Amino acid sequence: HASNTNNYRSSEEEGSNVPPELHPLVEAAGRRGTLPGWAACRPERREHSARVAELMAVWSRDIGLPAVDRVRWVAAGHLHDALKDAPVEALRSLAGPDWPDPLLHAPACAARLAMDGVRDEELLLAIAHHSTGHPDLGELGECLYMADFLEPGRGYMTQERAELRGRMPAEHSEVLQAVIRHRMARLIDRGLSLRDESIQFWNRAVGS
Repeated sequence: HASNTNNYRSSEEEGSNVPPELHPLVEAAGRRGTLPGWAACRPERREHSARVAELMAVWSRDIGLPAVDRVRWVAAGHLHDALKDAPVEALRSLAGPDWPDPLLHAPACAARLAMDGVRDEELLLAIAHHSTGHPDLGELGECLYMADFLEPGRGYMTQERAELRGRMPAEHSEVLQAVIRHRMARLIDRGLSLRDESIQFWNRAVGS
C-alpha cells in the first residue's frame, strides 16, 4: 500500500537545512500545548499527546537542538493525534483514498495543518507517518514514531518500553529498530498487512 503524501506538501523548494519560521499553530502547540480550534480528540487522547510531547521535549533537549527546533519537536507531540476522534468521512476527505480507517487521522492532520499554512515539511511528514514510519523521516519523525509507542501511559509491554525509553536518545538507532520490530509484530500478530512505507522504513533503519 504505497501512500500519497503529496496532498500536504507545499510548492516551496525543499532541501534547505534552515528550520522554517514557526507557524503560529506550531508555536502555540510547541510553547503552550494549545491545539488548533479544529482539533477533535478526547481528554485521554490529549493526555497521551502531552506525554509524547514530554518525551520529545526531553530528547530534543538532551541532543542539544536549538530552541526553535525544540519547539517544533514538542509541537509534533501535541499535534500528532489532533484529529484522532474526528469522523471518518471528514478524515477521508483530507487524507485521500490510500489509507485504512485506523490510520486516517495522521495524514489528515498533516493535510489540515498544511491547509492552514504550515510549510514545515519535516514536521508534516512526521505527523502523517507517526503510525506507519516512512523511509524519508528525519530525526524528528523517527523520534515521534518512537515516542508515540514508548510514552509511559500505554498499558502493555510496560517493562520493555521503560527499558527502551531509558536508552534514548543515546541509542537512537538501536531503539528505533526495536520499536519498529515491536510495532510490526503487533500488526502481524493481529493478521494485518504491513504498508510499503513501513517495510521501507525498517529496511532503511537496518541499513538494507
